[in-house]
Amino acid sequence: MTFSVVIATLGRPDRLRRALADAAAMVPPPLEIVVVDGDSERSAQPVAEAASGAVPVVYIAAERGSSSQRNVGMDAASGDVAVFLDDDAALEPHVFSVLAEVYADPTVVAATGPVEEPSSNRVGGQRSPLRRLFGGTEGTFMRCGYPRRIVDNATARDVEFMPGCFMSARMADARVVRFDETLPGYALAEDEDFSYRLSRRGRIRFDPRAVVHHDNSGFAGRDRRAFGRLVVVHRHYLFRKNFAPSPLARLQFAGLLAVLVVHRLLNADVLGARGILDGAVAVLRGEQPS
Repeated sequence: MTFSVVIATLGRPDRLRRALADAAAMVPPPLEIVVVDGDSERSAQPVAEAASGAVPVVYIAAERGSSSQRNVGMDAASGDVAVFLDDDAALEPHVFSVLAEVYADPTVVAATGPVEEPSSNRVGGQRSPLRRLFGGTEGTFMRCGYPRRIVDNATARDVEFMPGCFMSARMADARVVRFDETLPGYALAEDEDFSYRLSRRGRIRFDPRAVVHHDNSGFAGRDRRAFGRLVVVHRHYLFRKNFAPSPLARLQFAGLLAVLVVHRLLNADVLGARGILDGAVAVLRGEQPS
């Protein structure tokens, strides 16, 4: 079982340098690390070239866009399993041994594990028990296409989605499913879309031993109103793409938007709440990701 690490990066050479060092130190090591640089200034090139050694680092310059960069990296990789990491994420050193054990089961097409991130004081954050109020099984999707986040990180289970900072998939299946390049730039929710479509081909395993540490630095300085709008437009597109838009599912989607507005307001994120409302108007006008 060989693993190819694929890292899509954009203008963060210092974080990339650390990510490459951490990936190369895995036991067993990956077959290769593929760095796909979306920066027009090619800031990742000297970092990637300096890091190449016992574990080869393949540098590829590409057009900016998370989905397209990941597809480019996957196509260039040669391992049995593609491991997609953010440039501010680091796996614990033994994770490839865990993944090899998980993939020994031929019914498994993808695998992931718990994400350790800086603590957040936001009401209703991803680890909040309040998320259980949505009901249903953790790690699955609601009928409106919204994910039920995993709160219990200690239990191995089958899931329908993986976090974008750490996804792995059998290369053959990943190349069939691919990332949706309709989602531009940051490509919000591309991870959920990719994962869900993989889950239709076989099992995705969540293993509590496969821990990733994620700085979650991508949200720093983000325009909260623009991001809120993006949340709605992208989620509506993926809802229509992957799920049956029954009257009940549509009602659930509308209810979800109301919950998101309240969530932003409870966290004093007025701009984020306005962004959710902007996105709802955009969806009613028939706008698509662009």
